[in-house]
Amino acid sequence: MGSYAEYVVADEILTFAIPDNVDFDTAAACPIVSFTAFKLLADVARLEPGETVLIHAAAGGVGTTAIQLAKILGAGCVIGTVGSTTKIATALDAGADHVICYEDVDFAEKVVELTNGRGADVILDSISGQVSEKSLECLAMYGRLVHFGNSSGYVGRFQTKDLHSSCRSVLGFSLGTTRKERPHLLHNAADHVLRYLAEGRLKMKIGKKFALEEAVEAHRWVESRNSTGKVLLTVRNT
Repeated sequence: MGSYAEYVVADEILTFAIPDNVDFDTAAACPIVSFTAFKLLADVARLEPGETVLIHAAAGGVGTTAIQLAKILGAGCVIGTVGSTTKIATALDAGADHVICYEDVDFAEKVVELTNGRGADVILDSISGQVSEKSLECLAMYGRLVHFGNSSGYVGRFQTKDLHSSCRSVLGFSLGTTRKERPHLLHNAADHVLRYLAEGRLKMKIGKKFALEEAVEAHRWVESRNSTGKVLLTVRNT
């Protein structure tokens, strides 16, 4: 309720100054996906230089942003997965080294192959269900699987024996929970992300824009699973 409005009231702790050289479309597309991606990689997964990162839903808003941020933070290799071959180009354009269409290929086997049997050090998973479970098949020793969404609508299940002896971790993160319970934790992410945008090191991938009156069509577009990057709703200047 109240999400689609021309004007909103925001808590000061959740407002951030836009750098002078960052346009409003970029600023609008930025916070949710870029703050989420930065927190996932830098704070939750504690990405270390040279590590391999696997990003599911790599052509989406968080995915295309996380690909870029992983590279900025020093990842040695970034692998993306997508649900359609039509989305491969989007993930490659964002900077992924390899992109796997999990509808055509067993992504876990392919990741193991691409990493010479080692697996990915960090896996970002917003899908859950079987994708989460299968991700353990390609998670390296001491690897971190970070779960931050449930777009498949299914629950993933893990066994303790899959974790302790391999020193691997399954971690969770919610931007919504953090925004509500510990909003101060987002300021470090904002400082880094806004600097990267101002420096031109990070580019927001805007897949499509709709007028505010077209919100229904925007939802249909996202729900069709054909969308890539970030979808924006815009208002006319009066």
